[in-house]
Formats: sequence, C-alpha cells, structure tokens
Amino acid sequence: MALLKNVVKEIIDELQTIQGIRYAPDELVENSNDQFPFAVVYPLTGYFNTLTTSAQMKGMHSINIELHIARVDLPRDFKTLMDLIDEIPYQIIKLRNDGLLNHMATFGNIEYTFGPLIWAKVDTLGVTYTITEVKVERGIT
Repeated sequence: MALLKNVVKEIIDELQTIQGIRYAPDELVENSNDQFPFAVVYPLTGYFNTLTTSAQMKGMHSINIELHIARVDLPRDFKTLMDLIDEIPYQIIKLRNDGLLNHMATFGNIEYTFGPLIWAKVDTLGVTYTITEVKVERGIT
C-alpha cells in the first residue's frame, strides 16, 4: 500500500546507503549524536484528492531532505558538503529511473537551498532538498 510514511522511509533507506552520510535516522531525532554528516527526511506540504469517478486517492506532496555538516572549520565543512551535494539527488533520480521506487508513483524536481542550518540548537552548514510533486496513490476500497 502506497502511504506517505512509506515514501519517507524509502528515501531514508536510500540515504543510509550513501557513502559519506554517517547518520540518517528512521525517525526525526532530538540530536544527531555528533554523527556528522547526517540527513533527515520529512514531509513539507501536500494535499490529497480524488476524482468522483476514481477509486484512487491521490496525494501530491513536497518532501524535504536536510543534509547537515557540523560547523567547525568552514573551508573543510564546505568541501565535505560539496563532495555530497550531488549525491542525494543522483541516488533518488537513479531509483526512479531504475524502477525501484515502490511507494512513490512520480515526482517533479529536486530543488535545493544551500547555507546555514540549525538542528537541535547546533549550528550546521547544509543543504535542504525539496522533492516536489511527489505523487502517492492509494486504492479506496
């Protein structure tokens, strides 16, 4: 069954395989346990609808992925981040192209914002990716 929580888990599972990301928890956590770089995934916005002639519920969502690097030494932190910046979108697009997305019917763009972030009151340098137009369909029985 395609559920939004399964889409989030599918993305987390892929992040956990990316070399260079030390921590990608299955659920949002209060802190990173000093395991940097780390990534978190969560739904940002969305809606659900259906057509009157359809037995399908369709959800259209935006999902965020935050990649955090500890802010210790800016030149080194920047290099670490730049070494990883392309890897997350590459892996998500590769999953789609290889037909390995089991819960996400389609998605649009992967947008990003680069800059300072904060997680659990810790300043980090990072990237926030937003996967747009994530389509999740579920049969209505």
